[in-house]
Amino acid sequence: MKLVQEIALKGESVPKTHLLKDDHVIPPAIDAPSQLWTHSLLIDYSLISSSSSNELAKLHSALKDWGCFQVINHEMTNSFLEELLQVTKDFFNLPLEEKLKYSITNDFFNGYGNANELVNNVALNWSDRLFLTVFPDDQHRLEFWPQKPHNFRDILNEYSVKLRVMLEVILKAMARSLDLEEDRLLSQHGDRGTISTRFGIYPPCLLPEQVYGVHPHSDESTITVLLQDNDVVDGLHIQNGDQWFKVPVIPGALFINLGDYAEVMSNGIYKSVMHRVMTNPVKARVSIAAFCTPEPETEVEPIAELINSNRPKKYKKLNKKIFKQIYKHTYPQGKKVVDALKL
Repeated sequence: MKLVQEIALKGESVPKTHLLKDDHVIPPAIDAPSQLWTHSLLIDYSLISSSSSNELAKLHSALKDWGCFQVINHEMTNSFLEELLQVTKDFFNLPLEEKLKYSITNDFFNGYGNANELVNNVALNWSDRLFLTVFPDDQHRLEFWPQKPHNFRDILNEYSVKLRVMLEVILKAMARSLDLEEDRLLSQHGDRGTISTRFGIYPPCLLPEQVYGVHPHSDESTITVLLQDNDVVDGLHIQNGDQWFKVPVIPGALFINLGDYAEVMSNGIYKSVMHRVMTNPVKARVSIAAFCTPEPETEVEPIAELINSNRPKKYKKLNKKIFKQIYKHTYPQGKKVVDALKL
């Protein structure tokens, strides 16, 4: 599939394969009340790691009602996150022949290119990406890890270490907020749960009202951690009820959203969130997403302690194979995989 960045750089017309059908209207997104992002959905990492009851209650409310939050005071400095964004931009600014050294082969989760494929005539996403598995260490596919820019590998290694610490703290805090033993979600997740990173670029698009950067979807993850580009404010949108909301960039914050595995584990108490990425006619946008998923063969199901007469078991079991089978049908409809698992 032709790289979107190359189409944009050459000033070519948007291919018909990327255009939404004439009868498809992208629902508008609005700005949420400022207090939502400055208070309700703004979580202090230092407080949840120290088991602050007030912050755990706020976390519980955010995940129950919205399925996402922005986290601050997470022990990654602004300068480190800026460096991570810069090496991402530097990679995508390399000559095409250099980037093609890391092209996708037969592994969706490792390599450079785009993940576009025609699924039931759904328009293709306006984005390219570099996907890399960063944990477990023995699953590194170093042939896909760029050697340029020269500091890319070192920074990614450092980020993966910091991510593992953060994800463990968040999963433990989530368990406590559900009145579970703090290791309960971790045990469901498995010792060799995977962390995959997606370095994405969304080039300028001349027809932003007719092209998605990424179609509406929920994630195949327990937790997704997203670092947004500070230069483009309006890109990521989340859905709550029937309304779409813009997700602002908060300098130094990381955006955290739950995937379908978390909704299943929590027996529907916590929600995965539908989200989309919009295109911009002038600016390119980059982002770095880290997907934290259970061990590939693990079958996740609602945790027994969260099932009772008032809240019966709500979902069938879910694993990677089941997710992929259902995703082919739900993605074209803009629906969550987890909704097809409801009992």
